Amino acid sequence: MKKIIIYLLLIVLGLACGTPRKTSITQTSTYKHDANTIRPQFVVFHASDSISELHFKINSKEILYTRPDGIDFNSNVLISYRLLPSFDSKEIIDSASVRLVDKNNDNSDKSLLGKLNIKAAKGKNYVLRVKVTDLNRNTETLGVIAIEKEDDLNRQNFMITSNTSDAPLFRTYVKSNESVQINYKAKIGVTLYVRYYNRDFPLAAPPFSISDPKPFQYRHDSLFTIQLSDQGNVQFTAPKKGFYHFQLDTTKREGLTLFHFSDVFPEVKKADDMVAPLRFITSKQEYDELNYSTNKKAAIEKFWLNSTGNQERAKEIIRKYYNRVQDANYYFTSYLEGWKTDRGMVYLIYGSPNVIYRTLTSETWIYGEENNINSLSYSFSRVNNPFTNNDYTLERSAVFKQSWYTAVDIWREGRTYLQD
Repeated sequence: MKKIIIYLLLIVLGLACGTPRKTSITQTSTYKHDANTIRPQFVVFHASDSISELHFKINSKEILYTRPDGIDFNSNVLISYRLLPSFDSKEIIDSASVRLVDKNNDNSDKSLLGKLNIKAAKGKNYVLRVKVTDLNRNTETLGVIAIEKEDDLNRQNFMITSNTSDAPLFRTYVKSNESVQINYKAKIGVTLYVRYYNRDFPLAAPPFSISDPKPFQYRHDSLFTIQLSDQGNVQFTAPKKGFYHFQLDTTKREGLTLFHFSDVFPEVKKADDMVAPLRFITSKQEYDELNYSTNKKAAIEKFWLNSTGNQERAKEIIRKYYNRVQDANYYFTSYLEGWKTDRGMVYLIYGSPNVIYRTLTSETWIYGEENNINSLSYSFSRVNNPFTNNDYTLERSAVFKQSWYTAVDIWREGRTYLQD
């Protein structure tokens, strides 16, 4: 069914100022992708020195439509936010709640789009706490977003829109020949300096491996300029794979970055792309044989068939494994494809954690019951990266070694570690 994009007229229920309970961590919903999980997407754009826009996108398939009047199927979603000067602050600078009520009698696959204006003054950084609640289903998703408004150079001063729908692009990657529009906050014609990087980054090391990663080399592969129109925008197409860093000031590192991984990303469809994620559960010899095989599709099928011993089970385990790869790409992509990252690696092998605690600069994943000595706990710290705000590194430890090999062995036996 063709997906429909609709813009909703939002009703602001009210502004609220008060004193929230102080907390150092926020418990969020898991990364598990199921029918009852809302996966809202957000983009922040500094429209002016006093207003920042929070653009959101919600898939209609992830919310429940009911017929309270017995006639029309309607959604009933509440979006609320609080703008704070810091993560643990009691002071609320701005807050509001809005309701999304959408009629959907034919069960269409829609993207529900909207925008909230947040009162945030230039020259400071803030923390935005967002809660999305499906009132029909009584489920919620919590989010914490950094509002970076200290200068006019960072990524939040730019808005990328699709040329096919004029809607915000809720992703940082583009495909070949996909034309997008880059919009800058100031409606003036300025020059953007574009640094192009073509890098082949290694995938994440195992959780127990104490590694010393090499620092990123900022020397670009090429540099060119593009001119914004007097309206502050320009059309752009990424001609080749790699990533493109757009800057107004080349003496700084802040800017906007667009990535081009492949034309099917975040999906995994080609046999060549299916081999690399198997490195986490294969020996070096097995991986080399898969990688250098003249028929990679047949080699992959043989690998899983040998693990499961059954054609149908092999098909099912392949589906589950690569669904996790695609979900990792969806959630964790930074300057790397999501499955290559530290969080992507843990997610791919262990699945979605039972509990996630998030601060502005960290995530803690718990597998099992909280406060249970037998539970696994992985901690990730956000990296200050000029290309992305979604780069997290794992706090590695030798204590993870046994659980890691246990999980890998389960996959190699043709079974899913933690059922999806």
